[in-house]
Amino acid sequence: MDTQVFQLTTLDSATSGIFLSMLLGVALVLVLLMVKPLPKKAKYASAGMVIAVLGLLSWMFYKAHDTSVRLTSSTMLVDIPLYRVELPRQSLVPAEAKIVSLGGDDALKLSYRSNGVGMPGYSLGWFKLADASDRTDKALLSVTGDGQVLVLPTTEGYLLILSLEQPEALLASLLTPTL
Repeated sequence: MDTQVFQLTTLDSATSGIFLSMLLGVALVLVLLMVKPLPKKAKYASAGMVIAVLGLLSWMFYKAHDTSVRLTSSTMLVDIPLYRVELPRQSLVPAEAKIVSLGGDDALKLSYRSNGVGMPGYSLGWFKLADASDRTDKALLSVTGDGQVLVLPTTEGYLLILSLEQPEALLASLLTPTL
């Protein structure tokens, strides 16, 4: 089986605008630090931290537009910013996977974000589930907007919840037996 690549949904224009505004705000903080009279060591330490945050957020914005799931006969690689995960196909439970609408009644309810990024139109990282099952109480999300997502259980103790361009195609590939 050749590698199949499935693209995750990119950020919409409103979310991209929010993200760019946040980047501009951090850059403005950096400019203000440079013009504010501070001791030299404090200025450089503060500027270094702000530059690191600016770099991380810029990289996340770039990677948010280049996310994918790569499926081979033996593994599935979820390539999302900060949380690149490679799982053996045996760890996936595609028979229990489903495609749900985030605004619908069948959508999973999230309790809180334990690690990650949350902003209007973009949720990325580890979340606790409000309606935890016997199998799992956490999920790794890469969700853009409020459209349809693929909810894929794993035997690793968490769910994958992904916004995909074509969630049906990935689900069909996962359900196809491999040699």
